[in-house]
Amino acid sequence: MKTSQHRTARTTRLLGTAAFAALLAAAAAPSFAGNYAEGDPRPASFSSSTTREAVTAEARQWLKTAPTQGYTDGTPQQQVATVSANSRAAVAADTRLWMQSGLAAKQSGEAGADPTRAGYRQAQAEYTRLRASPAYGALIEQLDRQAAAHGQSTVR
Repeated sequence: MKTSQHRTARTTRLLGTAAFAALLAAAAAPSFAGNYAEGDPRPASFSSSTTREAVTAEARQWLKTAPTQGYTDGTPQQQVATVSANSRAAVAADTRLWMQSGLAAKQSGEAGADPTRAGYRQAQAEYTRLRASPAYGALIEQLDRQAAAHGQSTVR
């Protein structure tokens, strides 16, 4: 009696597993199809009403006003920005004023360089004031003298 119940349970389990496998196979069958509408990986061809000449003319027109990013063939060259060489002393003096004004702390803080905050605007105003003051020029001269005394070059 026990063996017949065991066989029936095993048969039922086997039939259930087979039915589940058949259901999974039926659900997965469309994914194995070669060409069906929404799953076809090949691109569909489109025909365009724009001629090659029209596209080329439009691209050339756009290039006349586009910013150059290394692709300058065939376009007029824009004037290159020049960079002035600051002395080491000028850069060091500017950095000291930036730190002294509090802008360094504001930029390194949690809010970052947020010009909408009153504290940042105050530090920026202080930096502008210090930079326009005669103390800036005096600091540059002092740093130049120190560099000359140590035999360092003043422009890099």
